[in-house]
Amino acid sequence: MTKVLLFTSQDIGNDVFAYLHSRDDIDLVVVTQRTRRDEIYGYRATLDLCVEKGVAVHTPKALDEAFLAKVEALAPDLVICAYYPRIFPRRLIDIPPLGCVNVHPGLLPDYRGTFPTPWCILNNETAIGVTLHVMDEGIDTGDVLVQRSYPIGPDETGHELYRRSMKLCADLLIENFDALLRKEIQPRPQAPGGSYYNRIAPQYRIDWHQPRSEIRNQIRVHAKPYFPAFSFLMNKCVTINKASFIEPPDYRAQGAGIICKVFDDMKFVVSCVDGCLLIEDYDLFPILRPDDIALHIRVGNRL
Repeated sequence: MTKVLLFTSQDIGNDVFAYLHSRDDIDLVVVTQRTRRDEIYGYRATLDLCVEKGVAVHTPKALDEAFLAKVEALAPDLVICAYYPRIFPRRLIDIPPLGCVNVHPGLLPDYRGTFPTPWCILNNETAIGVTLHVMDEGIDTGDVLVQRSYPIGPDETGHELYRRSMKLCADLLIENFDALLRKEIQPRPQAPGGSYYNRIAPQYRIDWHQPRSEIRNQIRVHAKPYFPAFSFLMNKCVTINKASFIEPPDYRAQGAGIICKVFDDMKFVVSCVDGCLLIEDYDLFPILRPDDIALHIRVGNRL
């Protein structure tokens, strides 16, 4: 029987939990937490699953002396970290004989950090990498075990990519779990250099003087359920959830933020400094009258 201590949260925790709990050769203990993000964004709290299945669970407020003493008493063979938002101290890393491993949504050494997925979109990446690696005292700096790359959808939003990254990381861990137990995977040091990314700004007011590709990417990463990218039109706030490139033959860019065409379904084209964007999904606030949208979304008006 192998004792596994799983540090996790959000959707990935449930996928990894389900796999480990299904195995008769694993003695599973979980360290997790319930956060407001679970309710706001619809993540499944692993804590509830532990209670339902009768699995031992710990919810420490900090990885302090008292908690580390508990881990030493548990004597886990392997520690797994899957989207657990705290840095492990050396004392914890040294406990399990099979080591501590982490799954990370970045092709290390590139895209280290706590929240790299939206930056993949902002940096015009066409693929997202996921990495299974040995943990050390740094942030995503340990030796690499396994890596994979997957395409990013052309219209995939920041929230969609973040949730999919959890599934991809869970799949990578599950696929290689038995090899971890058998010590069949040879760790390799990360390449020199790399990059680090933290959280993006929670709000983005559109600057129509930016290149349209930058504006569109910002719209993608801030789309619902986050606070969407926004602009102002006369006395209204326009929040935008989806925009696409458009190359119309019958008109051209007319200056930053100018509405240059409105379609019957009230989708509209706005001019940027280097071309046009089709605004496909948006909301106007506050709407006081039934004709507010038609009064504001008009050719010649400037955002």
